[in-house]
Amino acid sequence: MNNLLVRVAGGLKTGGGDSSYFRIRQLEAGVGTYRDLGNGWVIGGLAGYGGGKSSRRFEDGGFEARWDTVRFRSYAAKFQKLHAEVYVVRDESWLNAGRLGYGASVRLAQVRFTSLTDQGTPVPLRQMTRVEPMAFISFSNPDAFSWLQLRLTTSLSISPDERNQPSPDERIRNTKEGRLFTSLGCTIYPHRFRE
Repeated sequence: MNNLLVRVAGGLKTGGGDSSYFRIRQLEAGVGTYRDLGNGWVIGGLAGYGGGKSSRRFEDGGFEARWDTVRFRSYAAKFQKLHAEVYVVRDESWLNAGRLGYGASVRLAQVRFTSLTDQGTPVPLRQMTRVEPMAFISFSNPDAFSWLQLRLTTSLSISPDERNQPSPDERIRNTKEGRLFTSLGCTIYPHRFRE
């Protein structure tokens, strides 16, 4: 099918035996479309669904905590996620040996918790909305696989409602706090299969 985009992504981040860690296991899939505008420009959008589970443990109070009052937060979550995304990509020739691409996207995600606890005690948060602006850079070799790219992505994930009106519950504030992510993946452009 022309201009069909299918994305499957997953993540597995494990923590060691440290007193502070963040672990996540998730899988998501999305379907959308894109348009090749010519001169190296591609725009597109997609929508999808995913789910996973995560756990996080850290010292409450950060650097201000004293040894005799140290308390650890220990969150565990199971979640489902709906998302929609729009993006723009620019591909350029790069040193006659490959192709360099760069772009940006914005994702809106609705996260629904099937379970969210702190030290085994339920946290009263059933869902949250995340806005995730992303920037990425891609590398490919047009002589070998012009349809395949390696992509390095950096994204910021924030909950706009928490920024505008912080929750009085510290556990909810901790769950909704902004996060910076970096990932490495592969991108396939089917419209280039015949190039």
